[in-house]
Amino acid sequence: MNAVLMRLGRRALLPLVAGACFSDRSESTAPPTGAECTFPISGGIIGTTQALVAIQGFAFQPVEIRVRQGSRVTWLNCEPAGTPAHTSTSDNGVWSSPTLEPGAQFSRVFDQVGRFAFHCEPHPFMTATVVVE
Repeated sequence: MNAVLMRLGRRALLPLVAGACFSDRSESTAPPTGAECTFPISGGIIGTTQALVAIQGFAFQPVEIRVRQGSRVTWLNCEPAGTPAHTSTSDNGVWSSPTLEPGAQFSRVFDQVGRFAFHCEPHPFMTATVVVE
């Protein structure tokens, strides 16, 4: 299998653990949106990412994610092809991802404890927060 397939619900929270298995069934109680998001197993997400933020429906999911200090967070654009690109951009200038076309990903390690609000540069109404404990 060349890719891991995830079905994302409207309120999908997708923390990853090294060696975790993924199913094409959602355990979410939210109504399924039918959206599918894939990423290559060899793409560096599995085993290195502790948390995943999905970009879907012009929103970050979840809107607040909590991780331990030193965790790697990966943003994955799960929008359908043809949807405008997004970014993950820190509100206070700590980081800014490149433009993320549908299917693209961006990762960042959070070494400092704190609350890190972020937004999408082209769509500033898209906001969320990483809380590092």
